[in-house]
Amino acid sequence: MNRPNSNISIDAEEEIVISGIAGRFPNSDNLKELQENLFNKVDLGSSDHERWNNTYHMPHRIGKVNNTEKFDSEFFNIPAMEAHTMDSMIRMLLEHTYEAIIDAGVNPKELRGTRTSVFTAITIAETRTNFLFKPSEFAGSSIIGSNVSCMANRISYWLDVIGPSYNLDTACSSSNVAIVKAYELIRSGECDAAIIAGANLCFHPHTHLQFYHLGMYLLYLII
Repeated sequence: MNRPNSNISIDAEEEIVISGIAGRFPNSDNLKELQENLFNKVDLGSSDHERWNNTYHMPHRIGKVNNTEKFDSEFFNIPAMEAHTMDSMIRMLLEHTYEAIIDAGVNPKELRGTRTSVFTAITIAETRTNFLFKPSEFAGSSIIGSNVSCMANRISYWLDVIGPSYNLDTACSSSNVAIVKAYELIRSGECDAAIIAGANLCFHPHTHLQFYHLGMYLLYLII
């Protein structure tokens, strides 16, 4: 999200634009695949009777995203051992942040030192249970890789940008609030551009079960 060329005369309410976008969706590894699947009326849901047995009394119809276990740590200059302690969501966000920047027609290296903000919209990171509350040989790096408060900073650090960088958690509306915050900061002049990255992965049925019993059955991105 950035400002267009100041020499172009446009309405003040339209002077901030979304210039690049990327993502991963159920059975669609990118936006192009999602578009093609939607236009062709492809059913993107799938059944997984083996993963969650009937004792959970929940629908087995779910949406699965692909390749959450894959990550090119060398490309992002992250040691392999450290990458193993990173939540899958931040690994995905690093990948799609890069794609969105390229989609905007910008070389990521050109962002170094710029007042670019990063806002992540993440509510729950299930890896915290495994990495933070159990003894680990990766103690130290695991608290950074599985703590939602650090995920925006990870992107900022990799890009070497100096704008405000933090996670926003307002539950279901987190991504919308992140967009509003980015808009406000650009309009106020606190940053020149912003990256908004939202993710939600549910690996364990207990997380899903909590919302199900509350009558708040959310559409999660599930593997």
